[in-house]
Amino acid sequence: MTYRVVHRTEYRYQSEVSSSYGELHLLPRDFSGQTCRESRLRIEPDPHDYRERVDFYGNRTAYFAVLEPHTRLSITAESVVDVDLARRRGALALAGEQPWELARDRLRLDRVGDTLEARDFLLDSSMVAVSPEVLAYATPSFPSGRPIVDALADLTSRIHRDFAYKPGATTVGTTLTELLERRKGVCQDFALLAIGCLRSLGLAARYVSGYIETYPPPGRPRMVGADVSHAWASAFVPGAGWIDLDPTNDQFVTDRYVTTAWGRDYRDVSPVKGVIYTESKKDEMEVSVDVARIDGP
Repeated sequence: MTYRVVHRTEYRYQSEVSSSYGELHLLPRDFSGQTCRESRLRIEPDPHDYRERVDFYGNRTAYFAVLEPHTRLSITAESVVDVDLARRRGALALAGEQPWELARDRLRLDRVGDTLEARDFLLDSSMVAVSPEVLAYATPSFPSGRPIVDALADLTSRIHRDFAYKPGATTVGTTLTELLERRKGVCQDFALLAIGCLRSLGLAARYVSGYIETYPPPGRPRMVGADVSHAWASAFVPGAGWIDLDPTNDQFVTDRYVTTAWGRDYRDVSPVKGVIYTESKKDEMEVSVDVARIDGP
């Protein structure tokens, strides 16, 4: 599949902003199963400083500084991306009937390059802290000897079934323990919970940020800008690779997904973050995302 992705973020401020500094994870990355053909970022007002680099996890990261007074800041990222389902799903077939305990043990014992790199995703991070409550929630999906793929599918389905999708029910400060009590949240919350469950069992898991192509209701035309940014989790299986799972939609990731970045949790790869200098007490933010399937280059 080939997709054109357009992500627009606009900030409007009640009073003048003297300067804005931002960090962006909006440019899709290349890896097995995905190739970014082209991408560009447009920032208004024009930034006085703009730089791109690859961060610690291999994500394409952009930095900008707008130093002229402004009451509006607009950021638009446009990309064309190829997605190959066969390559993306390759780890599922390679994992086969491997028991989940074997994957856990190999993470501790193997000295292979990919496994050594994955160990960074075994540790707690700023938004994912292992706790008895998280371990208790994870355990029913991982009985002794269960194949890792079956266990991952069961955990994905349980989170989808047990938690209601409700924007506004959580914030970036909501802990996993609080999420388990409230039983409602959004895709970022469900991804973080899946990651916490896997890490509590000694499995490596990372947070993935990106987009998913959405379908309109039957009989209704597709609306431009109706798609949203999305998040899911990915588990590492030694000898197979990373397996992406989406608890929000109760499925393993398909060719309808476009990946921008991955890290330990949301804070590593938030699409837009930064600092502004202003006396303004109020601001408005509007985000629109369009993921459109296209043919040819």
